[in-house]
Parts: sequence; C-alpha cells; structure tokens
Amino acid sequence: MGFLSKGQTVTNTYLSDLGLLIYALLIVAVALQVMLKRRPVGVTLTWLLLIFALPLVGIICYQLFGERYLGRLRAKRARLMETKYKQSVHLFNRSPHVVKQSCSDVAEPLNQLTRRLLGLPILGGNQLTNFEDSLETLTQLTTDIQQAKSSIYMEFYIVRQGGLLDPLLKALAEAAQRKVSVYLLVDSVGSSEFLKSSASSQLLDAGVNVVEALHANPVRMLLQRIDLRLHRKIAAIDQRIAYTGSMNLVDPRFFNQQRGVGQWIDLMLRVEGPAALNLQAVVAYDIEMETGEALIEQLDLLSTTASVGQQRMQIMPSGPGIFGDHIIQLLLTSLYLAKKQIVLTSPYFVPDESLQMALVTAASRGVEVNLILPARNDSFLVRYASHSFYQQLLNAGVNIYKFYGGLLHTKSLLIDQQVALVGTVNLDMRSLWLNFEVTSIIDDKSYAEDLDRIMQHYLQQSTRINALAWRKRPIYRRLLENIIHIFSPLL
Repeated sequence: MGFLSKGQTVTNTYLSDLGLLIYALLIVAVALQVMLKRRPVGVTLTWLLLIFALPLVGIICYQLFGERYLGRLRAKRARLMETKYKQSVHLFNRSPHVVKQSCSDVAEPLNQLTRRLLGLPILGGNQLTNFEDSLETLTQLTTDIQQAKSSIYMEFYIVRQGGLLDPLLKALAEAAQRKVSVYLLVDSVGSSEFLKSSASSQLLDAGVNVVEALHANPVRMLLQRIDLRLHRKIAAIDQRIAYTGSMNLVDPRFFNQQRGVGQWIDLMLRVEGPAALNLQAVVAYDIEMETGEALIEQLDLLSTTASVGQQRMQIMPSGPGIFGDHIIQLLLTSLYLAKKQIVLTSPYFVPDESLQMALVTAASRGVEVNLILPARNDSFLVRYASHSFYQQLLNAGVNIYKFYGGLLHTKSLLIDQQVALVGTVNLDMRSLWLNFEVTSIIDDKSYAEDLDRIMQHYLQQSTRINALAWRKRPIYRRLLENIIHIFSPLL
C-alpha cells in the first residue's frame, strides 16, 4: 500500500507539474498571439496586463474579444464582393453630381482622404435636413415609407417595437404587400428581443425581408467575435431619400427607461438627392454580405437623380473588411485642420491616445474646443473611464460640458462652422476599430449653421466643468477612474 501511495504521489506531482507547464505555455502562446498583431500600443499593453495578472480570465476574454474573427464564410464572401465594390465605386464616380471643383479649405483634404481610401466621391445636389426630435424623425420616416414606390432598404443596430415604432413597422408591412422591395437588416445582439418578437414574425409574413446581421450564439463565440456588431443606422427609400445618424429604430419615450438616464437624445439627417443612393448601396452591400443575395446589381448606380438642393455630402463607411479602420484617419485629419473652433458630441468618450492628443493640441494652438458629453450614460465603466481623460483636456483649455437633458446620444463633429461629420461613431475603441459604422461628411455653410444651432441648444442644457473644482474631486474617485483607465483601450 505504501508503494502504491508513493507511486500515486509521484504521478500526481508529475501531472501537477505537467499542468503548470501547459498553463505557462498557454499564457506565453496567447501573449505572443497578442504581440503578433499590430495594434495601438495601449491596447496591446492592456491585453498583456490582463493575461499575466488574471491568466484564465485574460486568455478567455482575448479569445472571445481580442481578435477580429469575421467567420470563415463571411470573410470569403467579403473577398468575393471586393470586385463588386470596386465596380460600384467606378459607377459612383461617373455620376454627374460628383463635385469637380475644390471644396472648402477644411473639406477638401477630407474629400481627398475619403476618395483615396475608399474611392467614394463627394456629391452635390442634395437637400439635407436635421431632425433633433426623434418623434418627428419617426413620423417623417413613416410618411416616406408610406410613399415608397420601388425599394426600402434599412439597417439598424437596435429595433424595438412600441410607441411610434408600431405604425412605422405597419407601414413597412403595407409597403411589402404593395410589391415594394423591403429589407430590414438588424443586429443580432442589439435587436435580439425584436428578432424573437411577434412584430418580426408579422413583418416576415407580410413579405418584409427581415435579416439578422452577425448572428451570435454560444457556438459562434468559439469561431468569431460576438462583440463585433453592425452599428450603422440607415434607412434608404427609392434611391432618392435616406436617413442616417445616431438614432436606433426605437421610440425614446419607452426605450431603456429603466436605466435612469432619461430619454436618449439623437440627431438624424434626412438626405434627399444623389447622396441617398450611396447610403442605399451601403445597406445593399451589408445585406448581401449576410445573405449572398445580389442586391447591389438591383440598384441603378448610374442613376441621374435630379438635384433637389445645393448641399454637398460624402459618406465614409468603416469597419472590418473592405471599409477598414479609416474613420480614425478622418477624425484626426478633421481635428488637425481646425483653425477656429471644434464642437464635438459623443455619448461614450473613451478616445485613444492619438485623438486625445489631437484635442489637446488643438486647444493648445488656440482653437476653441468644446466637448458636449452626457452627465450620465448607461455604462458605469465607460463613465469613469471617460472621466479619467478630463484633467489633461481641461489643463490644455478644452471646454467640457455635461449635458443634463437626457442621455445625449448624438455623434457629431463641427469644424470651424463649415464642415460637419454626423453619424454612428462613438469616440471609443469599439466604434473606432471594431464595429461597422457610417459617417456623413457635409461641406455646407448653411448646414453647419443649423448644426451649430442644435449644439447651442445642447449647451443650454449643459453645465461647464470647472477645472479647479475637477482637480479637487475626492481621491477615491480619482483612484477608481485611473484603475478603469488602464482598461479603457478594451472598452
């Protein structure tokens, strides 16, 4: 018995040592996997810290969230569609509405950047309307859907029935029944409740093509990232009208009221004119990526949509695949071009080092920099991570305003009251480097003045942070902010 006991002890010791060796090799292997990817330094260091400090948690989290796995089928489809994309861009550039002459001093470098990166031109002949009231947005969108004649392509991160969404969804069903081609692409995670609802089933029964984007389930967690999401918000109708901006397809009076942050405050842009076709093509591309259905060919990309205004607009889709991480280049270029004023709104403000430094540098060279951020948002971690960036900005002379009129969800950037960027991109790593997003670049003085009017309305509901008072906040808060700041590259 003693011999067996001793043998068992030797075996157990051997297995224990072997287990430790495998565990150590696994940590090293994942650490090497992290370092083989070229990312922002802060992201790499944060992952390494997490892996070595909490190996099991770090390894699991990295495999789930650290790599941009698109899935084999999706990656293959993306490669096949690259040729289609190039053909589409070629046709877009033959449009009679492509702006040939130089844009404004601020917009021209942005135009050149977007054309070189994606090939997408800036188009004139548009009429652009801001909707700062979500209920008015839903009402007007419902009216446009009711008047649709040939096609309705929509994609949203969140769709939630109830309130004014019910007549809108009914209008979609009625459009499908009168033989309008209707597609509604929704994110698998953001719209999980809607996809399981009777409202979704009723749309399908009526002939609406309800498509689930980036399907998420426990099995797919092992094959691709489940936090890689479709965050675009676009509704495009008959290749001549489109909506885009920060608003999900929800009635704000009923959406997420239990979180105690008030109604979500959004900005949507209604586009009438040639640029609407570009937005519809983005939705068609995304639907084709999910289903394989050839939708892009069904669009008249050489359409000579009549001019309905004088406003100029360009779009920049961003995200993994063809569209790349170009949004960070667009934002940085915009900030460094500013000569007089920057007004920026974002619900989630966790910038990377390059954006933080661009804001600091702008203020340091005399540009008036105004950040309008929600006083409260729906994420504890993001709120405190955001606070950790304030002191450096305040020291440089950046004006930071806390908005108290609800959860300010508008994502916008106004440069020198001339050029505006409006879209779906939050200033956090997820939007900048991971999610599928879309941004509109608008070079028009009258539009910029209207956007500035909206910004002034936000400022009336905001309080400016006093730099001296901010420095005197309690030590425990500063400690908490700095601890969470360490992990800000992963938020």
